[in-house]
Amino acid sequence: MILLHGALAMLSGALAALIALSHPLWPASLALALLVWCVVVCRNPVIWLALLPAGLPLAGFSPWTGWIGVEEFDLFCLGAAAGSLSRLVLQRLWPARWLRAAERNADGHGDERLAGRVLLLPTASPSRLPLSPDSRRGQWLAGCALALLAASCLAAVWRGLIAAGGPPLDWFESYEEPLNCLRVAKSLLLVLMLLPSLCDLLRCQPRSSTRCLAAGTVAGLAVVVLAALWERLAHPGLLDFTTAYRTTALFWEMHVGGAALDAFLALTLPFAVRPVLRAVAPGSWLAAALLALFACYACLTSFSRALYLGVAVAVAVLVYSHARQAGSAGSGRQHSPRWRQRANRVLAGILLAEVLLVAGSGEFMGSRLASGERDFVGRLTHWQEGLGLLQDGSDILFGRGSGRFPADYSTQVAGREMPGRLHLIDDDEGRHLGLSGVHWRTPQRGRWEVLQRVPAPLAGTYRLSLAARSTQPAVLVASVCHQHLLYSAACAESAVLATGGGQWRRFELSLHGSARLPVSRPLPVPGFFSLRLLGPAGFVEVDELSLVDGSGRAILANGDFSQGLTRWFFAARHYFLPWHVDSLYLEMLIDQGAIGLSLLLALMALALVNLWRLCQRGHELAPYLLAALLACMATGVFVSVLDMPRVAFLLYLLLCCALFIDDGSPAQVPSLPRSGKAPDWPSGV
Repeated sequence: MILLHGALAMLSGALAALIALSHPLWPASLALALLVWCVVVCRNPVIWLALLPAGLPLAGFSPWTGWIGVEEFDLFCLGAAAGSLSRLVLQRLWPARWLRAAERNADGHGDERLAGRVLLLPTASPSRLPLSPDSRRGQWLAGCALALLAASCLAAVWRGLIAAGGPPLDWFESYEEPLNCLRVAKSLLLVLMLLPSLCDLLRCQPRSSTRCLAAGTVAGLAVVVLAALWERLAHPGLLDFTTAYRTTALFWEMHVGGAALDAFLALTLPFAVRPVLRAVAPGSWLAAALLALFACYACLTSFSRALYLGVAVAVAVLVYSHARQAGSAGSGRQHSPRWRQRANRVLAGILLAEVLLVAGSGEFMGSRLASGERDFVGRLTHWQEGLGLLQDGSDILFGRGSGRFPADYSTQVAGREMPGRLHLIDDDEGRHLGLSGVHWRTPQRGRWEVLQRVPAPLAGTYRLSLAARSTQPAVLVASVCHQHLLYSAACAESAVLATGGGQWRRFELSLHGSARLPVSRPLPVPGFFSLRLLGPAGFVEVDELSLVDGSGRAILANGDFSQGLTRWFFAARHYFLPWHVDSLYLEMLIDQGAIGLSLLLALMALALVNLWRLCQRGHELAPYLLAALLACMATGVFVSVLDMPRVAFLLYLLLCCALFIDDGSPAQVPSLPRSGKAPDWPSGV
């Protein structure tokens, strides 16, 4: 195993270094941060179990970089893999030195099962505690299924790359290009690279590792909840439940729709219950209760019916588990302080009132619930169109290829074309941007625009200049808006008519703001510059973009596209069918076929069986893992999850934890003698 771990560590480090040094904005800073992160994880591997879930919502800057297939969270994960795998290699090469460090770490953190067992010595496996026959059999089956799923994933990547025309050649490729095959598959592959460290931590530091995972998940939820509160406050208002505004928080992946926020909340909301039930002091209970209250608000303002279903499943699981634990041996309520019992009942009443407030005080919730039947019929049609892409036995067994749904669906299903595309064009006249739209005779679906993140506009006049070329007359609309991601508020905008003829023409125009534009920014809200093609031309080229605000400051970067698509982003509105099949299970079937879907379902079944067994034995974390996985599985009936890499990573991470977590009793393992020699291990250990 030392050779495998060493090879994976070098591969992870090399990929991380490549991403950091190729970053369009901060290559030197990220390279230095990567080195520090690898060293930190190597010295204390358990830290990645807390920091990866906690940092997941923040480690994505695609609206600023223009990268879609690769993001900063990949760098975060690869650095953790390189550091933790290096730790496993060092433990093999110098067991005495690393064992003493592990013992000191165990004494400092109070995890009695860690001391003397954190290593994998060359002649034995003292870090592995004896497993029960059921656990050993379940983990062996889980390992085999994960290996087969990894093989299925790699085969799907290969099929996808071949169908897309070859390996990825550019960092800025989008959803219809080869890089999307790796974008969809990378979540599983990243978790598998961390799996050796995860298994080692769960076996050697079961208490600290599960607590770090729970704490990191709750911290990630807190970050998303704060972002959702800020978004609602800055745009529709905290108590405005009538405006058709659905919260997206920090998940830029939702620029083409999707359910990244829904799936993330389904996976993390159950963990918010744990600190409420385990609080030992009124102050800590109050903090946990506020998080639960605001998390419920974020859930409600997503206005996602699939998420509501998932949360209902999670609540049912946790209520049953808590009631069972409270009734077992008559010890549950005796050890729960009376003040906490009363406070929990008050919190339950407040949460119910919050649900009734959002449901009854605004029109948007009512319209969403009333349109459920009609939307379900449309969803069934969408699923049938997606399944129609599986044209022969090979497609049914092995799928169309990883990440191929957007390209195949938009080109093979009549009337489901992409509403727009970006093209970076290099010719004799230099490099410029091409914008494609739906043919003007085709009914316009939704809205598609190219974006760049800029400061939110203020009252005043903005000056825009650009060069444009098209073979037919084209109308371009330029605007600067208060915009978090999908929904624009106050804007300054103007339109330009590019006459046909195929010659470059230069345009200068003023963008006049609406009356709603403020004179100052009471909140630090972001903005976007957007450019969209209305037609009638289906294609137009633009170059030499420049935008100057009222103070004379140029606020656009890379307007000549000399740095490729750096800083340029795009978004769609109101029409998202070409990007998502809207089902966790169907997207797996289309990408990896019946084989991949069967393996995923088998892994989920094994995880649920293991968690149910642990719940029966009173395991501390098992009920929350069980509720999280079941909530995501229920939500995933109606939304896509695996095409949102950061959320898919969290799903696979929790799934692997559920597969390999165990409650084996501590074994008596002797400490290493002061001489530094390996101890004589009892037979059978």
